[in-house]
Amino acid sequence: MPMLRSVGGPWARVVVAVATFLLLSMGGAVVAAPLTLPLLFLVVRSDHVGTGLRAAAVAIAALTVAEVAWAATYLTVAEAHPWIWAVPMAAGIATAAAFARTPDRLAPV
Repeated sequence: MPMLRSVGGPWARVVVAVATFLLLSMGGAVVAAPLTLPLLFLVVRSDHVGTGLRAAAVAIAALTVAEVAWAATYLTVAEAHPWIWAVPMAAGIATAAAFARTPDRLAPV
C-alpha cells in the first residue's frame, strides 16, 4: 500500500475545513481535532496548495495543539499561574514553528 506523502487540491481545503470545525466545536477540540494533525502536516507539505491555505493549516494545527496542552495543563495543575497559559502558548508556538518549515527543507520520507 503506498504511503500518503501530501494532501493537495480540493482535499486540502476539506482537511483544513474539518480541522477548523472540530477545533471550534464543543468538545471536538480536545477529543477529535488532534486526529487531524497528521493530515494538516500533509497539507502543509503539499506542493499543490497556496500560501494562504498552508498558513491556515499551520494556524489550525498550532491552535489545536495549544487547546490540547491547555486541557492537559488544566487537568494537571488546575488554574495555577503561569502554567495555565505558558504551557499552551509554548506548545502552540512550537507546533507553528515545526509546521511552518517549508516543504523543500523537509527530509524525504
